[in-house]
This record gives sequence, C-alpha cells and structure tokens, in this order.
Amino acid sequence: MQKQSAQSPYTAVVFDLDGTLANTIPTVARLYSQVLHQHTGRQWTLAELLQYFGPPEDIIFERITNDKTLSATMLAEYYRLSEVHGAEFQAFAGIAEVLTRLRALDVRLGVFTSGVTAAALIRLRHAGLLDFFEAVIGGDQVTNYKPHPEGLQRLLRQFEVEPQTTLFIGDSPLDVQAGRAAGAKTAGVLWGAGTREALADAQPAELFEHPQQLLQFIK
Repeated sequence: MQKQSAQSPYTAVVFDLDGTLANTIPTVARLYSQVLHQHTGRQWTLAELLQYFGPPEDIIFERITNDKTLSATMLAEYYRLSEVHGAEFQAFAGIAEVLTRLRALDVRLGVFTSGVTAAALIRLRHAGLLDFFEAVIGGDQVTNYKPHPEGLQRLLRQFEVEPQTTLFIGDSPLDVQAGRAAGAKTAGVLWGAGTREALADAQPAELFEHPQQLLQFIK
C-alpha cells in the first residue's frame, strides 16, 4: 500500500547517477578509453564514446568490439579500474544534504542509471551515497534502455508507489523523457552533462542550476 509523507508531495524520488548525484563522467570516460585502448590499440575521444552511451557498459563494449567474450574481459577490467580510481567519484556539493532531507521526510529513494548495476554500486559507494538508497536499478536489469521508462517503472512497482507522486531527477534529455513516459514528475539538473537547451527541449517540470535549488524545492 502506498504511503505518502505528510511533509512531502512525493512518496518516492528517483535519481540518475552519473552527472546527477556524483561527478563521475570525466573518470568514467577516461576508464572507458583506457580499457578500449588496451584492447583495440588506439585512443578513444569523449565524442566517440558518447555515441555509444545509453546502454550499460557490457553492451557498449560488445557493440564496439563485436566480441561478447572480449567484452566480458573488458568489463572486468573496467570494474577493477573503477575500484582503483574510486576516490575520483565525488558526490556533487549539496547532494548529501538533499538526500538527508528526503530521508527525514520519509521519502523512498532509488537510483535508475544506464550503467551496469555493479559499476553503479562502486561509484555510489566511493561517493559516499550508497547507504541513502533502498534500490539501484542499472541498465543490465532492463530489456529497454533509457529513454524507455522500464527501469523507473520497475522501481515504482518495488516501492509500491504511484508515478504521479514520484519525482525523477536526471541530467540528460533521456532521463526527462524516461520520467515523462513513466508518468512521473521530472526535474533536469544543469550541473551534469546536459545543456540547458537540450534539457529544456525535453520539457522537464523543473530545471535546477545547482543542488541548493533542489534542496529549497524539496523543503
């Protein structure tokens, strides 16, 4: 049975991870490039990598190499490097305060990310955010990737909450599109990878320039 906090209009708030909760994208891109260089023999630019972003890491490696066995080896190396360089995964200033406030309001908290769940857990743990969340859904747990709402819908079923009392927050148009498709209220954030123009075109209900605005909105 759905339980709505008397202090909050939301029963659940679900976040994208990379570029929304934590400043991970530069390190993630560098680790991708390092793994790919090791196995393809050449450097990869961020612009090249961004063309593949959307599916989880194992699918990205497989699409680039067209070799499922090799992609599994690359994913294992990617996990190892993520642990080695974990100190670089830092929560954005103010995010922990936002999550603390939401917990105090008895709001259910989840993460819906495009990445492999195991890699997302590494990043959340190193960023000091993992314990805030009841559930983390990665791209390896869904058949349809963002902007499809499958992962968000799965979280809503798990939490037993309705879309109209859920807020989904992300830094890309894909996040906004997924939230809207699920029937949730959406918010775009401008401290990640998304531009103001691209996010505005996706028509989020809210658009925040820094976490303090998100905190004030929640209060």
